[in-house]
This record gives sequence, C-alpha cells and structure tokens, in this order.
Amino acid sequence: MHQSRREFLLTVRTGLVLTVAGGSALPLYTQSEENDAFSPSHFLAITAQGDIKVFIGQGEMGQDIYTGLSILVAEELGALVEDIEVVAAPVDPAFGNSFFPGNPQMTAASSSMKVFYKPFRRAGATARIMLLNALSLHQGHSVSDLKIRNRLLTFNGTSSLAVKDILSILRDMPIPKSVTLKASKDFEFIGKSQRSLNVDQKTRGALIYGLDLKLPGALTAVVKHPPSFGAKIVSVDDSAVISMAGIKEVIQIPSGIAVIGDNYWIANEGKKALRVKWDESAGKGLSTDNILSEYQALGETPGTMFTVNPIPGMDYQIAQGLGPEKYATKYGGTTLESEFFAPYLAHAPMEPLNCTILEEDGIIHVYVGTHYQFADNAAIAKTLDLSQDKIKLHTLPMGGSFGRRACPDSDWIVEAANIYKYSDTADLHPIKLVWSREDDITGGWYRPLVYSKISAALTENGHIGSWGQRIIGQAAIDHNTLSFVGPENIDLTTVDAVGNIVYDIEDRVIDVHHTNNAVPVQWMRSVGHSHNVFFVETFMSELAESAKIDQLEFRLKHIKDERTRRVLNLVAEKGGWSGGFNNSGHAQGLSVHEFYGTYVANLAEVEKTKEGHFRIVKLVFAADLGRVVNPDAVEAQMESGAILAMSSAFYGEINIVDGVPQETNFDSYKSLRFAQCPEIETHLVSSDLDPSGAGETGVPSVAPAICNALAKHLGQHIKSLPITKHGIKIV
Repeated sequence: MHQSRREFLLTVRTGLVLTVAGGSALPLYTQSEENDAFSPSHFLAITAQGDIKVFIGQGEMGQDIYTGLSILVAEELGALVEDIEVVAAPVDPAFGNSFFPGNPQMTAASSSMKVFYKPFRRAGATARIMLLNALSLHQGHSVSDLKIRNRLLTFNGTSSLAVKDILSILRDMPIPKSVTLKASKDFEFIGKSQRSLNVDQKTRGALIYGLDLKLPGALTAVVKHPPSFGAKIVSVDDSAVISMAGIKEVIQIPSGIAVIGDNYWIANEGKKALRVKWDESAGKGLSTDNILSEYQALGETPGTMFTVNPIPGMDYQIAQGLGPEKYATKYGGTTLESEFFAPYLAHAPMEPLNCTILEEDGIIHVYVGTHYQFADNAAIAKTLDLSQDKIKLHTLPMGGSFGRRACPDSDWIVEAANIYKYSDTADLHPIKLVWSREDDITGGWYRPLVYSKISAALTENGHIGSWGQRIIGQAAIDHNTLSFVGPENIDLTTVDAVGNIVYDIEDRVIDVHHTNNAVPVQWMRSVGHSHNVFFVETFMSELAESAKIDQLEFRLKHIKDERTRRVLNLVAEKGGWSGGFNNSGHAQGLSVHEFYGTYVANLAEVEKTKEGHFRIVKLVFAADLGRVVNPDAVEAQMESGAILAMSSAFYGEINIVDGVPQETNFDSYKSLRFAQCPEIETHLVSSDLDPSGAGETGVPSVAPAICNALAKHLGQHIKSLPITKHGIKIV
C-alpha cells in the first residue's frame, strides 16, 4: 500500500539512534518532527531549518548512485550538491524500479539512473516552483530567482529568508501536476564531475557499513554451514561449546548450526569447537569436471528455442532462421564452429555478508546492506510469520556486492531471521550475524558455470550469413521472486548479448539447456553478458581471421546501429588501432557490446615480456550511455568493472569436487594485483539522449579484448577461462 507523503515522512523520521564504532551516534533516519518539513515528493524534503534531504530507495554499493541522484535534485532545485543529505528510504512502492514489471524496489541492470533521471529532476523542479510561488506571496511581488545557500532561501540576488518563514504558505499550496525541467544548455551540475557525497567519510573510515554496526547489548552470531552442497546434519555435539565463556546459545537452524556469543571472536571459537556429523552423500560426484562433461554432451542435442521478448527494456530480437549448416547448404559458404567455457565465479565482495536484527515496540528492525529490498522484506516476514508492516528493513551502504547482496532466496538475511526466530536471547539482545570470508567464498550463489557452442556460415565475401548458438547452464533468474522476467522455460539473462547481439545477422538460431544441481547460483555484475560477450567477441575475431579481414573492419561490416559503430570507431581511434600489432610490438584486441541501452567498446594492448609471460599495457574504453550525469563516477565504474573483469578473466574460478568448493579465501580465489593493473582510459560519447546506465557495463567486453590481443601473440584463441589455466602468466 502506498503511504501518503505525510505518513512516509513520519516513518523515516522515527528511527533508532545507534552506537557505532568509536562511540559516535549514528541516526540512520534523521530525527525531526514531520510538521517541520516541506515535502512535495517522496524523494525530497526541506526542513524548516533549511536542511535538504533526498530519499533514495536504491542500494549504494560503490556505484555512487547517491551522489548521482542528488545531482539531479540539486540541478533543478538550485541547491549545492554538497549541501544535500541522503537518507536511505524504507521499503515502499514509491521507490519501485519501473525498469522491471511490477516496479519492485531493487537495484539491478544498471537501471537506477535510467529510471530515476526524470523523477528526481521533477522532485527538485517541483520544490523550486513551489518555493518561488510561496516567496512571491510572502513578498507581495513576483520572485523569479532562487538559490538555496547556507540553509537559507536566497532570491533576487541579495534577499534571504528561512524556509520556516514561508512554511505555512507552502503547506496550503497545491503540488503542481507538471513542471518544466531545465534545458541542457542551462545545466550547472549535470555533465560536470562531482565529488562523491561520502568520500570524506570513506577516506576517514567513518562511513558505517553493516560490519561496523554496533548496537548496545548486541550479540554476534556465526553459523557452521554444510561442508558440501546438499550435505545434511546427522548429529551435533555442542558440549565443548556451551561451557565456553561468552557463549550464549547454540541453536540448529535450517541452514546450519548457529553459535551466539558476546563478540565475533568468541562465537567463532565456539563454532570451531562444534562437533558435527554430516551426511555428504548428496554431493558425491558433483564435480566441475563431471558438470562440464554433462554440458558438452547436452551441447550435441537441441535445447529450448529462444523466440520471445517479454521485457521491452531488454530489447531482445526474435531468434529464427535455418541455422548455419542448412544456410551453408542452401546459399553456400564455409561453416565454422567453436566451443566456449566460463567457470563458476564467487562474487567475493570486500565486506563479508552480515545482518543485524532486533525487535523494538513490536517492530522487527533489520539493518543490512542489500539492493533487493522488496524480496528481502517479504522473505523476512515469511520466515517470522509476520505481516510485512511489522518489518522495517534499513538499507545500509554496501562494501561491494557485484550482485551477491541481491540473492534470489535472501539467503543470509533469512538466516539472520531464523537465528532471531529460534534464539532464546533475541528478545533481550540485538543479534548480528557475520559470515567469514570462507563462508562467503564457499557458500555458493555463484555466477553459473556456462558452456556454449557457436557456429556460423561465412559466405565467400566474408559476411556472416547465419549464426547458431547453444548455451548450457543453470538459470541465474529465480522465477519465484522474479516471475515477471521471461517465460518459465527460459532465463532471459542466459541469452544476454546473444538474443540482442549487436551484429546484423538475419538468420539466427539460439537454443538453451537449463540444468539443475545442488550448487546455488545467481546473477553477477553484468549477468549473462559477463560470459556471453566473451563467447561472442572471441568467435567474431576467429571469424575475422578466417575471412582474412581486419578485426575492426569485420565488426563494422556487420553493424548498422550508429551508436555501436560510434563507440567501436572511437575506441579504435583513441587506442591507436593498427590491425593487430602496434609500432611497439604490442598486440591489440577489440570487443564491443550493448548492455540494456549502453554501448561499450574496448581495446586492449598486450606486451609479451618473455615466453608465456604477458603484461597488459593499456585498456581503452569508449562508452555511450546517453547523457552523462557525473563523468567522474562513470569513469570510476568503467575502471572498477575492468579490474573485476581482469581478476575473473585471469584467475577466477570455483572448482567443485564431490560437492566441496576448493577455493576458500583470497589465497586461492585470487584477484588482480596493483602491479598488474594496466593504464585504463575512458572516453565518453557526448549525447543528449536520456541516461542508460554505467554500473555493470564496464565488465563484459574486457576479457574478450584482452584474449583477442593474447591470441595475436599465441597464434590461437583462448576459449575457456581463467586465462592462467592455459599456462599463461600475467605480470
């Protein structure tokens, strides 16, 4: 049910004051009287003291959406960006994401700026018009100029007035049904780089993440999880644990055995002392090698044909055609085929998963870093058998997510709710669940392992007449919580970058085998693009070589879309494309993709330092995401996407043997080192189109650009990841 603005403001202004590390007070929702605020929108309020508060329902995980949306309000309101205070909004339909049918409150598909660009600008413009009208009535003459500075309304160049002096007039004013937004030529902030609103807090270690949260009297819970996927508890001996100083409880919950103690150290020592007998028979034979063999066998048989497009925003084309072999038979040409493999990947955000839960005055308060609020709130209510109005989910900043903190089953949040449900001490103490790094990396919910077979009929003039692709893997989309995403038999993210391939190939056939096993999977940053762009762009380079055509020329030959052509030409120009090797003897590789309306091309430059040793010299981005609100934030997203992509491409894999993940921490699940990071350039296309998105778009085309460059040195293409499994060392 939608709340009125009055009800909403009352909700967000009656929160707990928390004690945080260092003893300072953290008001998660600013305390003030509802009547002291002027609020023409769910997204904006101005207090009588002149404080500007912007309410954001999106999750902040490093993509700096808090600053981006604040820029939009500041632009139209006439305020300074740095004078805005961001408040994490509660779970409420007013903050639903219209990119997805049903408007669920979630942060996904790089859709935040795309969806909220106009609404947040309208919120600022509406407030500005109402303030101007109120000032005109108060002054007795027309007021046309307004800025908000030093918590005062400054108008007509010199005069100033406090909001409280016109509050009574504002309360009686109708909210305009429509407002005129600024013309782009008048922009003061949009399009200019702005500092992140919380950069000072971050650099001083003062920003409060979930792991930092310390409530008075809070206890810490850790969970001993099954050692292999599908394992079940046979017996538990906790006799050595319950007598330990500082241990409060040991309880069995659906996901394992929870140990509750005075702090993390004590609880974790108790966890180590547990003696648990497990039935691990379900995991026997569940191994990466066996899964890959199964997928390769499925690759020989037809799957479910992809023929639908239920979500206009994803803009998938209908796949239809003869298929490469029949096309070649009918129209002539050479048929080429390749097989590709991408492994399971852990998200491994720097901040381990955590969740704090407590009850106050009959309301269950849950403090957690999440970007899947609509499903999490519902999952907590279901677990505790309560109505959702009895749950108050407080969204905290996230120390990384890459998709992990939007779990289809809300797994760790449900785990915290179950601990609260079964605990005898939860009535007296807040309970803070903390996962270890090992819990996180071995706990599943990986990016799926995917195998793909691609074939193409290449005509004599070097044109792709037909494209056929078969994709085999577990579905990342869970239809229980995202029933609106596609048909039940196809997970649309599985065909990301294939169903909406950037190349003009009229005859295309795509089919999918969805598999099931005990390894839980979900989306990862850029979802299906993260592996499919690697498959498609590597194969495109193979086809170019077979046709004896330059990689750039071959791609352009198959692209009609001007935005795709523009970024590809731009990256070639800025990266100094010279056909494969530049004057320094460095190999070059190209790739391009489209991600839900954002167009990105990459050029990688790779040096061979000695046999088997390579250095990534430079990585160049060209991106077209419509109007760029904050260029600095977009560049940062391309850079962070590149680093994640390189870490995954060089090292990333979760190997499973008899249901047991073999990688457990950063010593075995490795990431890019500072010394290996290349120079990264980002070039943005100037555009007056509305924004699309940046958060995930820097990931997909990095790996294929690097691998296409490596192929020039190696004389053959890399078709499975990670790169280092091919005897290659990145220095």
